[in-house]
Amino acid sequence: MIWLEMISIRAAGIIEAEKVLNACGHFYLSVASDKLLKMTIFRNVKYATDISIHLQWKSNPGNESILGRQLSSELENHGLVSHTIWIQEEQPDGNAAVQQSSRLQVGGVLGP
Repeated sequence: MIWLEMISIRAAGIIEAEKVLNACGHFYLSVASDKLLKMTIFRNVKYATDISIHLQWKSNPGNESILGRQLSSELENHGLVSHTIWIQEEQPDGNAAVQQSSRLQVGGVLGP
């Protein structure tokens, strides 16, 4: 099953937002999990201090991952953090409810 861990932060300012992006880069480089499919970082178009980090996993969903909790904990030093878990909806035949083109990628992607 595919599930998404979404960590959103409203940084205290532009300097703090840059620290968040740097922390995410260091975090990604330290991750050695074959269950982490992708890490994507989005920035709000209007407010550069609003950042959303998406960790896409392939495993049985549960509570937040250990890695997600560590990242959330570190980011709390830079602003207000929201940490939520989402699961991919599937049709009765086991396929994803909505397939999207792999050619369309929005946001900054770290990794393959």
